[in-house]
Amino acid sequence: MKTKNYFLKFISPLMALVLSAYLVFTCWCYLSCWNAAAGLLQNIPQEFLRIKIYGSTFESEGNTVSGTFSIIDSNGNEIAVIERSWSGSYLAIEFALVNSSGKRFIFPSRIYGKNRIIEERHERSHGTLLEKYYNDYGQCMLLGYGSSFKTRRQLYKIAALATGKYKVPSFGLVTRFSIDLSACRPDKYYSIRFNEDGNYIVEEL
Repeated sequence: MKTKNYFLKFISPLMALVLSAYLVFTCWCYLSCWNAAAGLLQNIPQEFLRIKIYGSTFESEGNTVSGTFSIIDSNGNEIAVIERSWSGSYLAIEFALVNSSGKRFIFPSRIYGKNRIIEERHERSHGTLLEKYYNDYGQCMLLGYGSSFKTRRQLYKIAALATGKYKVPSFGLVTRFSIDLSACRPDKYYSIRFNEDGNYIVEEL
């Protein structure tokens, strides 16, 4: 019994310290995001992706669909190119939207495969995370040439919160939504962009 009481006396302050540190970190994340948003223009309208879907392969082990995705900066230049296959018959893109200081910030979050046009909930939890391709060395490279280090750093803080790099609850600040790509024809290039109202446009190039 004494051993148990000693253990509780030791672990309780440690748990309280960890919880306090996490709460401080959470508050810091949200304050950093709010301050960054206050000093930036919203990052739409902007083209975010150019895609080319090669097609689907149907096998007994499971279906796969392949394609190429280019992440585009605000000047229309490629940041990174992702070429691979995903499990499923169709592809979709998940985006993260942050509303802060009366502005909207949108970030490509994930590429994933699905087996039906109407996706199942668990399918969105898989796929390829995109944040690592445009958040680099504390800067968000979705802002292209001509942007300052300060603005890239500010957008990085918002993107890190939006895409889940900071492991904190969203408290409704972040909204996630997906764009279905099942209507894209194989071997055709498409662009995904957003207008000033935050509405997405998928168009053939």
